[in-house]
Amino acid sequence: MITKRLNRKKKTQLTEEVFPSEKGSHNGSTSSKDLQGCPNLLRLAHDLRTNHLKGGPMRNQRFLPNNQLEELVTKKSVLLVLQETTIEQQYHEDLASWVLQNSMRLFLILVLLTRGSTERLSCLQKFKDDGVNDRALPLGFSENESTYGYSKAAHLEEGVQKFYSFINWEDNDLILFDSYQWMFLAPVLGASNKFRHQLYSGQPLPLVNLSQKPTKGILGETLSGEIHPAHLDSQCLSELGAVNDPDFHGIPVFIKLVQPSDKLSRFFDINTGKFKATHPIISPSRIHPIAAYQKNGDDFVVFRWVCGDNSSI
Repeated sequence: MITKRLNRKKKTQLTEEVFPSEKGSHNGSTSSKDLQGCPNLLRLAHDLRTNHLKGGPMRNQRFLPNNQLEELVTKKSVLLVLQETTIEQQYHEDLASWVLQNSMRLFLILVLLTRGSTERLSCLQKFKDDGVNDRALPLGFSENESTYGYSKAAHLEEGVQKFYSFINWEDNDLILFDSYQWMFLAPVLGASNKFRHQLYSGQPLPLVNLSQKPTKGILGETLSGEIHPAHLDSQCLSELGAVNDPDFHGIPVFIKLVQPSDKLSRFFDINTGKFKATHPIISPSRIHPIAAYQKNGDDFVVFRWVCGDNSSI
């Protein structure tokens, strides 16, 4: 949870500064004036935002597909932008290797925090020494004046590691870090050993397209969308087909909010994805369950129609 003192920030500040370098020209290009401070950092941030992020129009629907990480984060690109930091040259090679091994997402979050001549990529060395890397994401922040970060995934464990490399960060940068990190944490769905996922409030689904309004049919209200293929388990993707199609951009799916009135639990286990009883619609002959997830207290099932659709039996 972001600290109480961060919550006192005006909402307009976050909205205005989410993608600050996109301000300026109406066509979205970055002006030469914008690039005076850290030109290579800002170019990389601009490329990430405009050419690689996928998802819906809302900020909390945007995500970076997993297969784009290695395209964006190369040894060459890392070494190039490190030249614009305060980190001494002698540490660049070692830091670049560390980023490529286990901190690509963290690296890109810091790239997005670049604004004009202000950059946060110089924190990489402190993060490395402090033990902050991609495995620690998502991060939360302490609720006191002595700010430290911690892994949200491990916050209930005893002796959770505290990351004091955030201690001198400004409030707005902490807000932006918390906002940006979710774009790199869209889950991989469809694994045989993990059907149900617990998603954080800010965590996006890996959907390339998502209908804005639900349609009502025999399974109740459902949303339609397409899962990015890089976020489907390889075995699941193979079962669903279209793997070798160069024009293949996503697997069409439907998303259903589980409600008590559905009586879905009588025929289907949302924890395992297994069918429990015979039903004319909720059966393997009609639907192919891909995953279930809980978000903000609500349960959802992601599936494909095997036969028919939501309009008729």
